[in-house]
Amino acid sequence: MPAIGLRLRLVIPLACVLIAYGGLYTYLAVRAQRTEILNEATQSTLRLAKTARRTTRHAMLRSRREDVHEMIKEIGAQKGIEHVRIFNKEGMIMYSADRREIHRVVDRKAEACFQCHEAAKPLTKLTTSKRARVFDSEDGHRTLAAIDVIYNEPSCSNASCHVHPPEQKLLGVLDIGVSLEDADQRIAKSAQRAVLFGGLSTFVICCLAAFLIHRLVNRPVGQILDCTRKVAQGDLSCTLDTGRDDEIGVLARSFCNMTADLRKARIEQSNWSQKLAAEVEHKTRDLKLAQAQVMRSDKLSSVGLLAAGVAHELNSPLTGILTYAHLVAQKLPDESAEKKDMHVIVTQAERCATIIRQLLDFSREHSPEKKHQDLHTVLEQAIALVEHQARFHNTKIERDFAPNLPPVLMDIGQMQQVVLNLLVNASEAMPEGGVLTVATRWLTQPGGDADSIQMTFRDTGIGIPAENISRVFDPFFTSKDVGKGTGLGLAVSYGIIERHGGTIVADSTLGEGSVFTITLPLNGQVDRPKSSEVPTREE
Repeated sequence: MPAIGLRLRLVIPLACVLIAYGGLYTYLAVRAQRTEILNEATQSTLRLAKTARRTTRHAMLRSRREDVHEMIKEIGAQKGIEHVRIFNKEGMIMYSADRREIHRVVDRKAEACFQCHEAAKPLTKLTTSKRARVFDSEDGHRTLAAIDVIYNEPSCSNASCHVHPPEQKLLGVLDIGVSLEDADQRIAKSAQRAVLFGGLSTFVICCLAAFLIHRLVNRPVGQILDCTRKVAQGDLSCTLDTGRDDEIGVLARSFCNMTADLRKARIEQSNWSQKLAAEVEHKTRDLKLAQAQVMRSDKLSSVGLLAAGVAHELNSPLTGILTYAHLVAQKLPDESAEKKDMHVIVTQAERCATIIRQLLDFSREHSPEKKHQDLHTVLEQAIALVEHQARFHNTKIERDFAPNLPPVLMDIGQMQQVVLNLLVNASEAMPEGGVLTVATRWLTQPGGDADSIQMTFRDTGIGIPAENISRVFDPFFTSKDVGKGTGLGLAVSYGIIERHGGTIVADSTLGEGSVFTITLPLNGQVDRPKSSEVPTREE
């Protein structure tokens, strides 16, 4: 067999790719068109069913059965409508465009009933997707049918001609069927046109590609092959046209320069040792950099051990501070300002001890000491600690607290640490000042078994880039300048909230600000505020 030429080797795969692409595109286009047409037909049929129900509603309220029959008959006489019928609750056809169907009881597994009766308990509500179905009619074409539920509205249960009690939710179902024969024919014709156009396009493209390949590839490659045979026989005088700027022109110039390259090969060989030495030097420099990184990692580990040791040593003076602060506080009058200041010293010293303990136990599981606490008190204490600092001078702190918030089961020291971390981060995100809104909400789920408290910290700062928003809670990740952050604040806060059974999420828009949302569960029975005072999720 003769060898397959370069032209066929390029044209055949191109044709296969075009055929595969055209077939896939045609299939997807036809399927999308079919889906779109079916969706449009479904919506039209649902609207027609609703229109028919509303049209017959007044006559049904007045018990004018003949008027209802005439309306159903007029609707069913339209072109393309195959059936219009109304079932009662027991599945009996009460009205139909085909009077032969009246008073016939259909099976619950029929196409008009199985959507509601496929469950053990009949459904009284149906989604839009379940109110329509497609099935094959007896004539062999497809039919799209839609149902519209007739509910027992107050005007029905209170009418003098009706005996349906108010507790009866469902009176019946209106069923309309529309033929899809015209739509299927349109889809089939569209598919035929797409296949014909795709085949013709593939043929034209392949012919054009074959001509261009012969002109631009086969002919110059043949010349290169002839020169290659001459060079193999020892004739190095062969020349080629190197005026082209494409890949074949580059190949021709490379071939013409081949003999010169052979002469230069010995000179290049002598330079290989120098290149090898340069490569060794480069690799050695990379190895030294890697060693320096390992040394920096060891230094970081040593700094971590030193920090743990320092934290351990700080426990002793803190214990002394707490002891003497308690002793001094006992000697001061209860209502004196000095005793209040001493109480602040005790509270903050205890919080320092807690932070030191968390630094020592950062990598270990530590259960918080939870008690029912007033969340607003924790927030006010944390705000009072920072709002007079220099960094908050240009920051306006707004409070949006929900009234009658119940106590939350939490560790007050750990929760205050979380709030302080978020307040400080918000102030650092607003170097030129701004507004920091601290809000609380009580989220209530149906049944009252999943109540939770939500805190939000919203600033108007510089925001967080989208690529960093998923990493803000990672340990040691920080966007601050070197020496201005450890990357532990949000990581520790995340761990504290998680140990409290809650969640903390971050959202931000670059240049507009960030929002940190904390959700804490309510454990135990609490007195609920009035329904008008409980914010919902939609608020």
